[in-house]
Formats: sequence, structure tokens, C-alpha cells
Amino acid sequence: MRSKNRLVLGSGEETIVATRAHPVRLVGPAVIAWGTVLMYSALHRLLDLIWRPSEAPWTTLHSLVGWLITLAALWVAYRYVLLPAWRWLRTVFVLTNQRLALTGPPAKDGVVALPLGALRSARVVAPTGVFAMLTRGVDRGTVIADFGALGGLKLAACPQPDAMVDLVQQSGRRAGNYSSSGTSTSPRSSFQGGPRG
Repeated sequence: MRSKNRLVLGSGEETIVATRAHPVRLVGPAVIAWGTVLMYSALHRLLDLIWRPSEAPWTTLHSLVGWLITLAALWVAYRYVLLPAWRWLRTVFVLTNQRLALTGPPAKDGVVALPLGALRSARVVAPTGVFAMLTRGVDRGTVIADFGALGGLKLAACPQPDAMVDLVQQSGRRAGNYSSSGTSTSPRSSFQGGPRG
């Protein structure tokens, strides 16, 4: 990780938890990679079965179509497989005894860190949709922390979200300006969260 994407700890600050998003986030890119390889192979095979010229200039055109298929497959692999995997690898959720932080590409300027002294509430939003039904046994969810006027942090696909919320709340109490009465457990709260900067 480059230094601009790393949380620099202040004096007396200690890391409590530093984790990446749940690895289930890599299932989509893996399925797309598998589908891309199958589609690439099928299109090349189909091109050779349907049209196999033996004289110029058609052989050149055949090679050009083959290269276009290859370039399209490479673009899909880059855009929908490598970029999401690289983004997952560089994104880290960090809880210290003084701040909650999101580092990596989702955060503007690489790092968003908000002081736990300003924490108002923290809650878990369970995943919804078809993919959530398929991954029901996976312990993941979105942790949303409200810091009042400072904004909020949304930690998408956080592993063990209930434990993370408990740690954030405990650390917020120790930081001084947090009461458990401000905690919202309703997944339909109007707070949207997300890094603001």
C-alpha cells in the first residue's frame, strides 16, 4: 500500500481492528472471469467453424476479427475482474481507539478517518437481493456509522458486522461523546452514510 492510502496513527493511538471487505466480494469478478474465458473460447471456435478463409485479403480480415475478440475479452477482464479485485485488495476498514477509518479507492484522497468522539450511532444493514439470498450463511453486512455534522462512514460487505458495530460502539464510549441510546438498529433508517470529504 502506498503511504497516501495508509492511516497514519497519532500519538497514543492504537489499532483495534484492520480488515478488508468480506472475500465474497470477489465472487462476482470470479464468475465474470470464468464467463469471459468461456465466451472468448466459444467465439474463437465459432469464427473458425463458420469462416476460415484461405486467400488474401480475407485471411487478414479473419485475423483482425480474431484480434478484436481478444481485445474485447482483455477489456472485460481488466474492467470487471482486475479492477474490482485490485480495489478489494487496497480497501481496508480500520478502527483505532480514537478514529474509524476507510482507506483505499472508495475514500476520497485515499483515507477518510472520523473521530470516535463525534460518533452518534452505528448499525448494521443486512445485504438484500438475490445475491444476498445465495450467500445467506456468510457473516457479512454493511456497517454504517453516523458522525453527525462530520458525515458518516459506510463499510460495505464488512466481515462479522455485528462484532464490528460492538467494537465501534465500545470505542466510541471510551472516546467520550457516545451514548448507546443513539444507536439505531433499524435497517430502514433515513441515514444513508458513505464517506464524505
